Amino acid sequence: MKKGHIYFIMWISGSGKWTLIENLKNQNIKWLYFLKSYVTRPMRTWEIDWNIYNFISNQEFQNSINKNEFLEYEYVHNLNYYWTKYSDTVENWIDKWKKVLKEIEIQGLKNIFKNYPGLKNNITSIFLDISEKILEKRINLRWENMSKEELQNRKNSLINEKVESKKHCDYIINTWNKKPDEVLKEVLDIINK
Repeated sequence: MKKGHIYFIMWISGSGKWTLIENLKNQNIKWLYFLKSYVTRPMRTWEIDWNIYNFISNQEFQNSINKNEFLEYEYVHNLNYYWTKYSDTVENWIDKWKKVLKEIEIQGLKNIFKNYPGLKNNITSIFLDISEKILEKRINLRWENMSKEELQNRKNSLINEKVESKKHCDYIINTWNKKPDEVLKEVLDIINK
């Protein structure tokens, strides 16, 4: 039986995921490691490759699928692929009795439970929830030029992810009525159990 553990953070756009992750990193928790996702979308102007995401081409992604290198992957907002490497998560960390934290989509969590049922006891899932009204407000602040189609895709994701989080997540944190330090405290309480 594997002794390592992974804390998956799931979210709705604008729920404060990256604020939470940065706040967790600033805690300098010696026993908690942060994994990065691989993504096929283009880098945004403020992003740096290998800082938050590992940016790869569609061809590299397809090669990894052909080699069965993923723990899970998702086509997000009908735009780009995001994925988690099996070796990054299981071989490099879980098998070595480490504790890790990673952001993931709910469908990815479901796929892991389906394809790797033996990992279920090594996973704690935390969902960051937000209201549709706050979602739209935060998206409009972050992306002035977001198309109506993409905004609708995100709203549709919100509705679906709220339903799915109630079925599959261990914890749901409503972030729209909390300050970042309150959300951080709730997550620290979970990972310190």
